[in-house]
Amino acid sequence: MSAVPIVCFRMPPDMEPAELAQWTPIRLTLERPEPVVDWCDLRGIAFREPFFMQTIARWANQTAEGGEAPRPVVRTVLSALEAVDGVGECLEPSGFIFHMSRCGSTVLSRLFGTVPDTVVISEAEPINSFLEADPDELNEEALVHCLRLMIRALGRKRFGEERHYVVKFSSWNVRRLDLLRAAFPNTPWIFVYRQPIEVISSVLKGSPGWMQLQRFPAQAEHLLGIPAAECADMPVEAFCARGLAGFCAAALAADDGRALFINYRDLPQVAWGPVAHHFDIPLAAEHVARMREEARYYAKDTERRPFVADDAEKRGATPEIKALSARWLGAPFAEMQARRAAAIEP
Repeated sequence: MSAVPIVCFRMPPDMEPAELAQWTPIRLTLERPEPVVDWCDLRGIAFREPFFMQTIARWANQTAEGGEAPRPVVRTVLSALEAVDGVGECLEPSGFIFHMSRCGSTVLSRLFGTVPDTVVISEAEPINSFLEADPDELNEEALVHCLRLMIRALGRKRFGEERHYVVKFSSWNVRRLDLLRAAFPNTPWIFVYRQPIEVISSVLKGSPGWMQLQRFPAQAEHLLGIPAAECADMPVEAFCARGLAGFCAAALAADDGRALFINYRDLPQVAWGPVAHHFDIPLAAEHVARMREEARYYAKDTERRPFVADDAEKRGATPEIKALSARWLGAPFAEMQARRAAAIEP
């Protein structure tokens, strides 16, 4: 989908919180002296794409392709999140989806997105912006408060019939899980993982954003826990393995009895079984039928291509990758397997 210019303007002084509350925050900029939030009017727009910003692009294109002016975006100061929080109805999250990366988490978000009364937000940039913030920009107490306001604003009722709300996070977000648990201590969560060699192979074929942090050692240490001094001389394969190990370790350490560990091989059936139960989202027979139909296609596609498994191809790793996988991910994988078995196997 082609990029479409989006016009930003400051919120008109006569725009009441009740009106802004019907808009959706789409971008956060942590600038000085005060961060700003960009909002757009998504009324009537469902989050049906694999990722949050793809829906925003569709919203912007709908007008541009019709020959009209680009859709406007209202820019406010950060405190506007507080002003609108008590206006209208925001859904409390039913469940959080964390993941190891390249392990089928998008399958889950797409499947729950087919349930008519369920809002699914997938890897929203405003959430990422808060989670990657430097501690000098926002202290932990302020960050937890702002995360709660932002996630609630993203889960506002926009069609009137929504009852459930699922948030899927970017893979590295699990490293900040303590902040999210502080913001929503009662929200159940899952961690999706996969055989490590398969994940490493997939990541190295098409690097996700967190892999670019090797070029920014300070951020790599802050967000991934990989010492900055080691980044420059580290082979990319080792950086990948250590990053993934950090994700898994963070999930294991945060397990407080409200976590469910899901193996890629449990998909898609686990969605309408243990995960729906864990999130307390009741599903009728027609909902399960929709999920089964959606599971036939590639989750990250908008083209509706039938899914073809590539497990065998991704297991064809080099001896070096196998060694890195065993060294950094062998123990975490075994522990996740054990916790998965205890929770979802009969």
